Amino acid sequence: MAEILLAVLVLGPLVITFLLKSNAALGFLVLCVGFVLSTSVIGDLKSLLSQLNLSATSSTLAILLLSLPLILTLLLSRHSSGKGLRFWLQLVAALCAGGLLALSVGPVLGSSSQFNLTTSSFWTNLQKIQSEIIGIGALISLVLIWFGDLKRHGRHSK
Repeated sequence: MAEILLAVLVLGPLVITFLLKSNAALGFLVLCVGFVLSTSVIGDLKSLLSQLNLSATSSTLAILLLSLPLILTLLLSRHSSGKGLRFWLQLVAALCAGGLLALSVGPVLGSSSQFNLTTSSFWTNLQKIQSEIIGIGALISLVLIWFGDLKRHGRHSK
């Protein structure tokens, strides 16, 4: 069961990007922001919710802060990736986003539910390539965002 859930986490952004032609580079960077939020402001957010008489566990909030912005970004940026090499680079960014999502959600799920993803062999292999996932995802995302609209700006200015 853990391998299936990890596969869904890793391949989910790739499938959404492929089907909707979403901007996975932006999705990867949004996931990075979600990770920072889930590790930095989770206590304050939980406190705010308790003041509003709403209750949520830290793990639920962390999973929402990680996955919801990524999913919304991929849905809202549909039809924005180009064709050819740019599209293939978007797919690589989506695969890296899925890997980072699994690496970020795995420990949270393992500590709070019956899904202990950290005991599977897939998790071990994913952890071994964690640096490559983050480095390649960040590099490709930044390059796609920095140089993504050069053709449009060039045509528009003539």
